[in-house]
Amino acid sequence: MPLKKHNSKAETARKMPVVGIRVPSWASFTRPIFKGVVDFIRRNQRWQIQTLVDSTNEMAPVVIDQNWDGNGLILFRFSTEEAENFKRRNIPVVNLSAESTGKGYPSVIPDNLEIGKQAAQHLLTLGLKHFSYWGDPSRTYSKQRGTAFEQEILNAGFECINVQFEPDHFPWEGRWLKMHEQIVNELNRLPKPIGIFAKDDMLASNIIRICNEISIQVPEEIAVMGTNADEVFCQISTPPLSSVAYPGERVGFEAARLLSSMMNGKSVAEDYLETIPIREIVARESTNTLAVDDPIVTQAVKYIRSVAPVYPIHVSEVAARSPLSLSGFNKHFVQQMGLTPKEEIKRVRLAKVQVILKNTQQKISQIAQDMKFESPEELSRFFKRETGLAPKDYRSKFQSTPDGKESLEALGQAHVH
Repeated sequence: MPLKKHNSKAETARKMPVVGIRVPSWASFTRPIFKGVVDFIRRNQRWQIQTLVDSTNEMAPVVIDQNWDGNGLILFRFSTEEAENFKRRNIPVVNLSAESTGKGYPSVIPDNLEIGKQAAQHLLTLGLKHFSYWGDPSRTYSKQRGTAFEQEILNAGFECINVQFEPDHFPWEGRWLKMHEQIVNELNRLPKPIGIFAKDDMLASNIIRICNEISIQVPEEIAVMGTNADEVFCQISTPPLSSVAYPGERVGFEAARLLSSMMNGKSVAEDYLETIPIREIVARESTNTLAVDDPIVTQAVKYIRSVAPVYPIHVSEVAARSPLSLSGFNKHFVQQMGLTPKEEIKRVRLAKVQVILKNTQQKISQIAQDMKFESPEELSRFFKRETGLAPKDYRSKFQSTPDGKESLEALGQAHVH
């Protein structure tokens, strides 16, 4: 009887798909993206990964350009020449950058409109009357974030001051000096107190640094927040920077899932676009302020935000802590905050439920018990009334399927053929 032939490890490795990943080494979202890709590989299909690594010349260099040869690519931007070359050789590509959407390959990117919307909603809770978006008109992601931010501010009845920077228009030599000069000029002319949302953490961190130089108080005069929740930029800022978190792991996981289906013969439209929901805002000291010059309302808001996440307080209870009648308190609160005390209580409780649903697998019954809802059913009714979604449906928007077995059609049937 002939012996059964066993494949060597080398033979097995040769049969694995070779996948190239090119993402910027400087970006804070790079490691989470890789983590998401690796998570998909562990659950589904083993790949050989090739990527650019800065090894100070201790490892053989990996070059991923138009001449790269393998089974599939995940790229953060690409040139026209590269796209044409990959298409000619039938190499599937998934794009991760808003700058390259609609340029010949399907894309998986964070929901930049939701980033802008959530940033506005966060700053609107601070009692501010002035708001400003700081972006780069040459970048698609910046324009998307700014458009959504401004619209949310306008919907709340306020105006948004739009400040735009184009660093690439400045010469490389001395660019930071030009940026510094422009930022100083813009900061000095802004009305205060004001909330600033910057296109990314690098710009937001720079704003805080320059505020410190010219004696503008953060967050008392200017509340600042960025995007990506980059630990370095956020923590080295004084005070530490609030930021909208980039959903890197989910981006990586879904990009890998999409690429796997393409390598297995699935036909995907070139303009297929999957936007990944935003899971959280990481609030730090740069937005830890309440721009309300009224001790009654200030104390009421502090009480609501400390108690409402764990207990269903009533407006009468909050009003009783003030020298005003219930009707007088309601009117006074609306004048200062732009919403009723009841709306603020609901907003705080809803936000707490949303954070739990986005980031944990905690059962609805346990959430209801911890937050003192009368029953899980009451929590579900409250949540659906406020969001239009059942809690389980809301959770599924933000959390990848554990087994990674959702069909591609379920992710965006209208775009796949």
